[in-house]
Amino acid sequence: MTRFYFDLFDGGDVSRDEEGTTFDDLKQAKNAAIVSLLEIMRSRKIEGDTSELVFLVRVSSDMAAFAVKLSLQVGSNDALFGSASERLPVPSLCP
Repeated sequence: MTRFYFDLFDGGDVSRDEEGTTFDDLKQAKNAAIVSLLEIMRSRKIEGDTSELVFLVRVSSDMAAFAVKLSLQVGSNDALFGSASERLPVPSLCP
């Protein structure tokens, strides 16, 4: 088992994980990072039109194993997808 440390970057704030969590392998650690970021984003009050969270996951005090980034952006169709002429039609979700 390997101990992984999940440092959270939230805008300008950094929360360094000093305890870490053990996992059997890298795949389990990646899945845990993804689920954790989703839970954090879900529980927070979003201020403004964008939000971004990043885990830098380490296997030791200095050695990064991987990073996971979750971004949320709210905006108009044009701002997110380009002008109407560049957009593809959206399929109907209703029968």
